[in-house]
Amino acid sequence: MLRSRLPALAATGLMTVTLASCGTVEVPAGPSATDPVCADILLAAPEQVLGMDRVETSSQGTAAWGHGEDAVVMRCGVTPPGPTTDLCTTLEDANGVQVDWVVRELEDDVFLYTTFGRDPAIDVSVPRSAAPDQPSGAALDLAQVVSRNIEATDYCVGPGDEEE
Repeated sequence: MLRSRLPALAATGLMTVTLASCGTVEVPAGPSATDPVCADILLAAPEQVLGMDRVETSSQGTAAWGHGEDAVVMRCGVTPPGPTTDLCTTLEDANGVQVDWVVRELEDDVFLYTTFGRDPAIDVSVPRSAAPDQPSGAALDLAQVVSRNIEATDYCVGPGDEEE
């Protein structure tokens, strides 16, 4: 079995993603992966992210693109983030679709993007090797799917946006 060390945030800390010899990415499902919205997200997920083809995953509510240590992994049904001191940013795709994401840099040069203000939440782990210049490209590739299927109920608050 070929192991890929793609850390992503799980309820108990970091997890590793495994690529089995058959090409299926084994990744734990999020706690709410059975939410019907997650099924809609997966059906609408693009065939390519960052120019990499979609590959099979082992768990409900998950999708992956690429192979080995370069695989980008999406999990639907993760716990929505609450108030945080982590970077929260609004990313806008080429069509003007905006999605707010909490961004964390994890071990092994992996970025974790988690939707903010949407329930169920989605996280996307992006190894720097898959997108050395713009890891946010994976989140941007998924903006249409997220915005069409999960309504925003809260937004990142940037400097100067605080209520008085």
